[in-house]
Amino acid sequence: MDDPAALRRRRVETSVRKLGRSGSEQHLSDYDRRRLLDRRLRFTARVLPWSFLTAAVALSAIVVLLPVDAGWFSFAWSSVMLLSSAGFSVYWLRRARLGVSESQTAELVVLTVEIVVWGLLLACLALVLFPMLEPGDELVLSSTLIGGIAVGVFPTMMFRGITVVWISLVGAGLVGAFWTEPGTSRYVLIGVLVIFLGSLYSGTLLLANLFERRLRAELIAEDERDLVELLLNDLEDGAQDWLWETDSRGIASTVSYRFAEQVGLPAAKIRGRTMHEILIGIGASRTDAGRKSLALLAANFDAGTAFRDLTLQVVVRGDTRWWSMSGHPGNGERSDYGWRGVGSDITHSYHQRQNILRLAEVDSLTGLRNRYSFNAQLSSRLRDGRRVWLAILDLDNFKSINDRLGHHVGDDVLRDVASRLHSVLRSNEICGRLGGDEFAIAFDDIAFDDIGNADEVQERFQTILDAFQRPFSLVGNEIRIRASLGYGSMPDDADSLEDLVIVADLALYHAKESGRNQIRAFDATLRDRATGRARALLDLRRALIDEEFELVYQPQVSAATGVVVGFEALLRWNHPTSGLVSPGDFISVAEETGLIVPIGAGVLRAACTAATTWPEDIRVAVNVSQVQLRSSRYVESVRRTLNEVNLDPSRLEIEVTESLVIDDADRDVLVQLSALGIAIAMDDFGTGFSSVASLARLPLDRLKIDRAFVAPLDADPSSSRFAVLRAVIAIAKSLGLDTVAEGVETDRQRAIVTECGCDVIQGYLEGVPIRAAEIPDYLNRRLGGPSRRGVAATTE
Repeated sequence: MDDPAALRRRRVETSVRKLGRSGSEQHLSDYDRRRLLDRRLRFTARVLPWSFLTAAVALSAIVVLLPVDAGWFSFAWSSVMLLSSAGFSVYWLRRARLGVSESQTAELVVLTVEIVVWGLLLACLALVLFPMLEPGDELVLSSTLIGGIAVGVFPTMMFRGITVVWISLVGAGLVGAFWTEPGTSRYVLIGVLVIFLGSLYSGTLLLANLFERRLRAELIAEDERDLVELLLNDLEDGAQDWLWETDSRGIASTVSYRFAEQVGLPAAKIRGRTMHEILIGIGASRTDAGRKSLALLAANFDAGTAFRDLTLQVVVRGDTRWWSMSGHPGNGERSDYGWRGVGSDITHSYHQRQNILRLAEVDSLTGLRNRYSFNAQLSSRLRDGRRVWLAILDLDNFKSINDRLGHHVGDDVLRDVASRLHSVLRSNEICGRLGGDEFAIAFDDIAFDDIGNADEVQERFQTILDAFQRPFSLVGNEIRIRASLGYGSMPDDADSLEDLVIVADLALYHAKESGRNQIRAFDATLRDRATGRARALLDLRRALIDEEFELVYQPQVSAATGVVVGFEALLRWNHPTSGLVSPGDFISVAEETGLIVPIGAGVLRAACTAATTWPEDIRVAVNVSQVQLRSSRYVESVRRTLNEVNLDPSRLEIEVTESLVIDDADRDVLVQLSALGIAIAMDDFGTGFSSVASLARLPLDRLKIDRAFVAPLDADPSSSRFAVLRAVIAIAKSLGLDTVAEGVETDRQRAIVTECGCDVIQGYLEGVPIRAAEIPDYLNRRLGGPSRRGVAATTE
């Protein structure tokens, strides 16, 4: 709800503006209405103080000299009349000197108050003195008051409402005075007065209309002059807002209303000052850029050369604005012709342009430099011939934060990471966000007073990485963030910016491979490895198209009975020049590039198809990587494959690595697979990050014990090895899981794992990997014939 005082103030302002209207403003724009009102107030300011002050002196003298004993009234009235006239005259004389209205509403209020005060004084004079005077003196007083009405009408005739107030107040006083006359003479006097006042008002309206037409004609002429000057000023800029003009000495000779309005100063304070003084007076010299622009302006003035689009920052009425100024020397015949030009307020477009430039250089999420801005500044340092170190930092397992907590939390993490990095940066170091969760830090040899060896650089990057040791407080929880960092230098490791980014990226990849939360410097072997991986990628794409992958199967047998319980299919790459390539040499490249998804789909289909030729109680397990599980619609693709090859889901087993148990998203996929009736096995148990608690959360059916637990059983007959193996098997049994011992190659190893309670063994002791076509013969050669357990297939 509005403040009552504010409402009253607005009502007063509205009423005063209605009094100040001329009656012919309905077709004018707000801008033209303000200009016309300013001209009317300027006329009033020139005429009103002298006419009213002269009238006040004359009226006061007449009142004092009238032969009537009015006591204190005559002197009191004269004093009030003279003092009020003097006060109002000072105000209007100051207004006339300024030339430009500071507040049109305030001036209308002052004019209205003055007219009301004078009207009441004259009405009071008539009402008090008229009954005391003789007939002759009554005539003198009446003539004086009627003359006073005429004196007041002339300076206020431009304001119809105020004129009506003036005539009404004084006329009412005279009507009251004439009413004291005896007989019918009162009616005669009042009638004559009304006729006179009506004629006076009609004549005043006619004169005011003529005068206002002249004012409007002057305004139109000024607009046409400005338009002609805009068209003929030889400047090709069509967006000018106002004109400026100086004489040969650089002094402002003509000050238009628009120019004075833009500067925020009265025209009287602008005239007679040089353009430099005007601009300095509104703060154009406050900044280095402003001083350079003023110096350029002075140089153009001295040289007599035209200029355009000179940008200046000024302060107008406490508000910072941006101007664009253009000008050229005059070529007129007058000897005092100096300069003329155009100025524009470009504040809005300037801020838009600055915002665009800021967005082009700053990362909108973190406030750090973006890739373009970072590379530009790094290039500048390289051009200076400095030795530069570049580090690329990547957050470890950041995707899991987005998946588990949402992208809005991930954005908060990135903002906090940027804040941490910014807090540890030194003044000569630069930092930027390259994209995603990848950041870059760079510094040159100026960062060290006397750099002695690479350890100092390593320590500096370690300090930066240590900024993440303190947990991040987000969504009411403490989240620990770790990061990997790789770096290189120029000219030691690279000879161009592009090459420097590559070597830092290779070092980062090496840090990721080394277990994450690591710092690694670039060395030449990393480039060779990258070249090999690029070549392997090209070969993998070709191998996928040419169908160079094949499956071989390794048997699994019961530890207690020796009966075959299954086969594990191992993926091999039949390279046209290198021969058979094991998965360890290409799976990691396939996972990084996403090729593991189509390769894994082919493995699943081939293994399930082969299993349909085996006895119906044999099942097949497919080893699946994390990339496959996170591919879109993986569960649906498994279901579709089983339907197409007509294999019962209970005969399929999915094997996953131990590291997958740390991610809830992967666990959800395994739960969906288990719901289809597919068995889940954990492969290579003991080499990852799982705990008993995490095992209990997974829908597992089988635990495969890594060969690292089995191989030492021959070399170290100590009971400690047995105890570890027995403990692992006991844990599996307590969770209701079957166990498979991998890498069993000797009778002793078989005896020990059997003694410890292992269910199934797998290794060269029971058979080497064979092709699918050889499986029937292998099963027939085994004592006891086909097994009652199952067959496993993997991409390993």
